[in-house]
Amino acid sequence: MNWKVSYYKEKISQPSPVEEFINDLGKENKKAQVKILRSLVLLAEYGLDLGFPYISNVANKLWELRVPFGNNHYRILFTIASKRIIILLHAFTKKTGKIPDRELKIAYQRLSVVSKERRS
Repeated sequence: MNWKVSYYKEKISQPSPVEEFINDLGKENKKAQVKILRSLVLLAEYGLDLGFPYISNVANKLWELRVPFGNNHYRILFTIASKRIIILLHAFTKKTGKIPDRELKIAYQRLSVVSKERRS
């Protein structure tokens, strides 16, 4: 059964930061962009059943989609909004062994917004 994958947006009229990351990457490296898009298709098809090494749980309510490509390691941080709904919060190129605090902070800020919206 498929999952719905949505992109976090600051405002409805603005593009999603994750979509911008993927589009900008396509200007530099089309093959990497295609691999990320294929990974998102797999995420939509299998959700959390996709399992490691494709996805892993970063912390409570925060997951990462892991996309290696050559020497680059792309990450898309996401949350599960409700049954079978995934919201993509933040994307970045991982350059260290651990997810940088700066990247986690961005994802948690967006997760906070999503959580507040779901409660209202």
